[in-house]
Amino acid sequence: MKRTIFIIILLAALTIQSAEAQETNYINISVDAGLVANTSRDKKFGLGGTIGWLTQDNLLSLNSNNYISLSVKAFNNPYGEGKILSSIKNDADDAFNYIMPLAGYRFTQEGISDGFFVEPRIGAVFGASYAGLAFSPIAGYAVQQFNFSIYCDMGFAGKESAIRKKSFFTPGISVAYNISLN
Repeated sequence: MKRTIFIIILLAALTIQSAEAQETNYINISVDAGLVANTSRDKKFGLGGTIGWLTQDNLLSLNSNNYISLSVKAFNNPYGEGKILSSIKNDADDAFNYIMPLAGYRFTQEGISDGFFVEPRIGAVFGASYAGLAFSPIAGYAVQQFNFSIYCDMGFAGKESAIRKKSFFTPGISVAYNISLN
């Protein structure tokens, strides 16, 4: 009987803790625009997007203004005869595409809704014929649930990619919206 009561109390405590944590979780969806700065191909404007999860840091610094993030970013930078949409998945060699799974830590001024933020992110980068290490720091300003920011995607691999380089640098701008998971 004591064991059953202990299990019920433990499950109730975990459920309450989980419910409290749900108020600090957000889905972050962004539209990203930029261009690959160090390409050996022609420099064209590229588009992409990021979907991520932000959760209040209750683990590392116990600061309610900081967030742990996990995200996936996709980006398409066409060159030659490539177009933004048609070059995403075709057999022609007309775009530099990559996907980045990233983990980061968002330092905010006043929480997720308002003020300046900086988020260093690290992960991996995957393209059609290469894979490597990725860094993607982002800095910006939040207004209510919108984020306006600048970023620089950086990828480092041992093999040349579609831009004929082993590394790439993609500076750009981003507009995002945070959806609360309450």
